[in-house]
Amino acid sequence: MRRRPPELNSAGTRRLRRIFQVLLGLCALTEVRAATIRVPQDQPTVQAAMNAAQPGDVVLLSAGHYNEAVTSVRGGAPDARIVLDGQGHATIRQFTFRHPWITVQNLHITGVTQAYSHLVYFDRGGHFGVLSNCVVDARLSPRVYGIGWNSPRTKPFGEGEAASFCLVISNEVRNVLGITMVNVMGDSNRVVGNFIHDGGAVDFFRVFGRGHYIGFNVCSNNYIYEGIGNHPDFIQTFGNNGDGSMGHVIEGNWVIGVWGGQLTQLEGNLVPEIRDWTFRNNVFVDIALQASCTIPEVKYFNNIFYRCNKTNGGHALSFGTRAYTTSYSGQSGTNYAHGCQVINNIFLDCGDSRITVGWYAFAQNLTNVVADYNYVAKAGFAPVEQDPLQRPIGNPGGWATWGKWWEPHGINGGDPDFVNLAVLDFRLRDGSPLIGRGLNLGGLFATDILGRTRSGAWDIGPYVYEEGGGSRQVRPPRIRFIGPPGEPRNL
Repeated sequence: MRRRPPELNSAGTRRLRRIFQVLLGLCALTEVRAATIRVPQDQPTVQAAMNAAQPGDVVLLSAGHYNEAVTSVRGGAPDARIVLDGQGHATIRQFTFRHPWITVQNLHITGVTQAYSHLVYFDRGGHFGVLSNCVVDARLSPRVYGIGWNSPRTKPFGEGEAASFCLVISNEVRNVLGITMVNVMGDSNRVVGNFIHDGGAVDFFRVFGRGHYIGFNVCSNNYIYEGIGNHPDFIQTFGNNGDGSMGHVIEGNWVIGVWGGQLTQLEGNLVPEIRDWTFRNNVFVDIALQASCTIPEVKYFNNIFYRCNKTNGGHALSFGTRAYTTSYSGQSGTNYAHGCQVINNIFLDCGDSRITVGWYAFAQNLTNVVADYNYVAKAGFAPVEQDPLQRPIGNPGGWATWGKWWEPHGINGGDPDFVNLAVLDFRLRDGSPLIGRGLNLGGLFATDILGRTRSGAWDIGPYVYEEGGGSRQVRPPRIRFIGPPGEPRNL
């Protein structure tokens, strides 16, 4: 008589089989229970539908304006998200993520008027939330945030407290006034492919937490608005709230028209966990003021800076120190931008007309800093003033004095041979002097702004040269500037 294999006769195996059967049954029940809840056909309000929704359910809104501040009441699951779908024709006043595995999509969100409120809010516990294809419109209500996060209770990060692993993708955020358009906290959140525009004296981003990816967004028309009292920037962080901010990657963004503010304001307030930001493959155009940095380990790789800091007339990037007599920790001391790097970038027509400004400045008490393999030029591709002693940034033997530039592998002036500078088409033509003149940073990243692979000798700037690429009719984002100040104009 044939005997069954002993492993199939064991009590442990039988128990595992029963457990597996129970799990299959639960999965089947979940599949059966998943439902579509229509508003107002099945539930009278959006909140009532969210109250009823179980993991796997989809709440569909019919066209209309629902004057509701909606909040999640339970979470979904990794394979059974709760989805709120406005189908592109529904409007609510506000949404708050308080539970994990929630998706909000295809909605207009507008109508909040209370200062320091949020149109979309990722509260503690709102992990793995997705906000997709929504229009978030503050309608110029003073100091109403577009998208925001609640801070962790424990400083500087609060493990698992602030909403983490969330995705904000393909949304439009507009008409914020005097405050931040997108304020991120938590860990490993991704803000990708959004159109963030027409803010009056705003910060496009404030970023706290760890390991965020801010990628491939278009940020445009951060206009001057007198009397609102905000300090406008493309992106900002600080430590006077005790929150850390480190390990972020800012990549592939088009930032066009910060008319009265800075490219960055990065300061640490003596919080050691504010450090290590990477800007790569970005395009920065018409930023009124400089990128100010007094935190360590900030890197700029393969970016374009075009017509930046025309208002102050100095350098586009500024790395230095900042002293604090008091801080969140109660201590006094100084923050230093040690360990910063500027490699493979394009600096064109930045600062005023002087040939002694328009690229970067490093305080001479900084250590472990480097700037090389960059292209620098003034208007008309004119060269800048070169240091006759050839002292590169960070060289222990010298440092270039203020007003003189030198890099061992840099390029000073000359036509970079873009496809069409007049329409901001920064792709490289055949024969461009920027081709193959960069430093290979393949140990850090490997693609350009279009996702094309970089290899061998890298090109300077965000675009990899592609043979024949100059003949294609590919245009950068076309931005129409509306609202104050002045008349509408196109780029």
